Amino acid sequence: MKINTKIRLANLTTWIMLITISIISIWFIGFVVSNTFDLNVFTQKASTFLYSFIGFSAVLVICSAILNISINISIIADSKISESGFSNSKTINKKLYFAILIVIFGLIAFLFLGDYLTRKNVKDKLIDSSDYIVKTYSESIKKIGPCFIDTANVAKIPEVLKFLSEQKSEFPTVLLITSGKYDGQLTFLEIDHFTTRKTLKEPLFGNSFYKCEDYDCQYLTDFFTGKTNKKFFWTEESDYKLYYPFEMNGVKFILLFTKIQRNGKIGS
Repeated sequence: MKINTKIRLANLTTWIMLITISIISIWFIGFVVSNTFDLNVFTQKASTFLYSFIGFSAVLVICSAILNISINISIIADSKISESGFSNSKTINKKLYFAILIVIFGLIAFLFLGDYLTRKNVKDKLIDSSDYIVKTYSESIKKIGPCFIDTANVAKIPEVLKFLSEQKSEFPTVLLITSGKYDGQLTFLEIDHFTTRKTLKEPLFGNSFYKCEDYDCQYLTDFFTGKTNKKFFWTEESDYKLYYPFEMNGVKFILLFTKIQRNGKIGS
């Protein structure tokens, strides 16, 4: 075999190993970025495929072994380069580093874009589904307001919530949030379909306080004090929540539609 052919073969082998290891490295970078920022990009099938691909640990062993051989071949080839007139090009190396950086930044941008599209898709579906529920089952929702006025019927609220929760797969849970007074201070109360009749007849529904967080405390305060009557959407990590406000018979309450999205869109 001619020396030039050997050099080309050594270079080809090295490039194959570098590309293989680069793919694994890029996957690892994407994995770290996705988990660090809780990005929701891939569907379960795509995630399973990626994990299975990386799961072949033998690839790493083979890559390492072949890379070692390639280096030894390159050393021998380098000794022949000066004799054969071959020379390395710094321009090619710079282009290679630049291309790798572009791929890495492109991957990160792709992950963030995928996360944004996934969340937007879930948000749109959640809003559309909640609008459908409110419109289609308005008669059931209308029963909630009078139930707060007539304590004899307040036990019907969990039944309505259970009914609404079972209508659409987009959200598995519908929770009701209302307000109350504790020592003259505004507080928030919650009712779900597990709330018992006995609890509902106790003061403040048996102290069934809704524990708001930074993202929704201000919204709830604004709604129950009359500063806003708009819907509110929130998402973080795999949680999605839509706050749907109502005012009936002078009673204000919110239907909280929730969903946990374990996987993203890409790969479906």
